[in-house]
Amino acid sequence: MSAPDLRSQAVPRPFLPRRAVPVVLGLLLLGACALSLGMGSVVISPSEVWFAFLHRIGLDIGAEPSFRADAVLWDIRLPRILLGLLVGAALAVTGAVLQGLYRNQLADPHLLGIGPGAALGGALGSISGGVQGAIAGATAAAIATALITRRLGATRSLDPSRFILTGVALGAALTAWVGFIVFASDSTKVPPIQFWLLGSLTGSTWRALVTVAVIVGVGLSGLFFASRILDLFALGESEARHLGVDVDLATATIVMAVGAIVGATVGAVGVVVFVGLLVPHIVRRFTGPAHRPLLVSSALGGGLFVVLADLLARTLADPVDIPVGLLTAAVGGPFFLWLIRKPPRGEPT
Repeated sequence: MSAPDLRSQAVPRPFLPRRAVPVVLGLLLLGACALSLGMGSVVISPSEVWFAFLHRIGLDIGAEPSFRADAVLWDIRLPRILLGLLVGAALAVTGAVLQGLYRNQLADPHLLGIGPGAALGGALGSISGGVQGAIAGATAAAIATALITRRLGATRSLDPSRFILTGVALGAALTAWVGFIVFASDSTKVPPIQFWLLGSLTGSTWRALVTVAVIVGVGLSGLFFASRILDLFALGESEARHLGVDVDLATATIVMAVGAIVGATVGAVGVVVFVGLLVPHIVRRFTGPAHRPLLVSSALGGGLFVVLADLLARTLADPVDIPVGLLTAAVGGPFFLWLIRKPPRGEPT
């Protein structure tokens, strides 16, 4: 029996063709990155940004950028924008994967406790290892928490709403331990509690970007490769077994990849909430339920969402740098409330 083609399932016809979705999102993402490079406490004109890139690659075209503009672009804004893009893409893809894996529209890395678990490991790792230790500790702790979540999800008597509530309770307990560690540790070594709970791209570095890019790149590659398996999970575990899927092995592998991806992002920037919940739901309306196009478009949409949120975080209350997680929560919170009040298909509103 061949695998089902979920693209053929009936979905509301969007005003944008499916094949155009990643193109449009990619163009919007490039525009957001270009806008973000020039805006902030130091305003840099588009021409100066362009010439700075040309001079950096060895083309002496146009006016040479000022030392200040060059330093702001290469040492502060570019690593921050790229890290935000990577974090948004990672969280959006993992959210889409968890929703497909558990067949639960409320599944999200942070609502299920994986993000708080990563924050706990990151706080512990930062005590002795700095940023690199935080990323390593967060990755290990997130994988462990994701496996615990998997065990909870395997409990047949646990209905979808109780599953999410269990994840929320687990996350609350882990968050409390993050607070204990932060307040009991040396403040010069461990980032403050607001970093872990609200997320921040302030202080992004090339070194942290490279480390996160390696972990996230490997993890996302595995998830994209597993997109067809996720399509089969949409039919249910028993049907997937009949089609030749080793359900236990596939679930464990996917969950561990999700944990590694989420852990790497949390270790670098803290917890940025609701990206994994909001973006896949919006993107799915345009791409349909098939996971390969959904994951590609979710990655682009998540990157766009976080880059724009961080741009607002840097400019809304300049010179104050608002935690990016506050802005994603301000958008995602009302969406979550709407989602849990939304009746299942076929029920009256």
